Amino acid sequence: MKLNEIKIDSKLKKRKRIGRGIGSGKGKTAGRGMKGQKSRTGVSINGFEGGQMPLHMRMPKHGFKSRKKINKVVLKTDLINNLLEKKIIKENSKLSIKDLTMHSKSKKNVFIKILLGKKLNKAVNLESHSASESVRKEFERIGGSINIVKFKKLKIVNKKEENKKSKKVNEKKLIDSKKNEIKNDQKKSELTSDKTNLNVNKEIKTKDSTPKKPTKTTKPTGTSKSTKTTKTSKKSK
Repeated sequence: MKLNEIKIDSKLKKRKRIGRGIGSGKGKTAGRGMKGQKSRTGVSINGFEGGQMPLHMRMPKHGFKSRKKINKVVLKTDLINNLLEKKIIKENSKLSIKDLTMHSKSKKNVFIKILLGKKLNKAVNLESHSASESVRKEFERIGGSINIVKFKKLKIVNKKEENKKSKKVNEKKLIDSKKNEIKNDQKKSELTSDKTNLNVNKEIKTKDSTPKKPTKTTKPTGTSKSTKTTKTSKKSK
């Protein structure tokens, strides 16, 4: 057992702290020395060759990233057998391209090709962009099928743009809902006003239609007494 053979998970040597006073030994100039270009900040002198064409610019260019490039994924029948054994898929089940990308854990916008591996245990119906003749025969032998679909590259939309669009849609929905509420309130107020007017008109009509009761004329009591007094006075005479 030697000192250089000892292995420790944590580091024993501490980080060098620069520019923390003269006593540390790396104070003042912080190990950069006095003056000069290299003591300053913002210097890219590592790739400079004294005005000569630097190496990274002398080297020839090669290749480019094609925008039409298609990422291809090759799947074998072993994957389908494995899914059937784990009971993730049932017999005679239909698998779309989305299901295949999910089960194979591949990225989006992928061209899927199916090749023959081990022989299939159970019949399955698949969708794929291409398949070999041996795989097609194998699927036909068991009673399954492979439906070949044309590959279409989906457009990748930025999340920021999606969020902006969703916000705009939500704002429009809120504005429309508020407008509808205002319209409904106006309609309700109009209906209530119409009902009150109808009730008032009905009451007026009923009052007009009802026949007036004849009022009995009562003789004033004061006059009768006066007539009686006059009669008695005549008799006394």
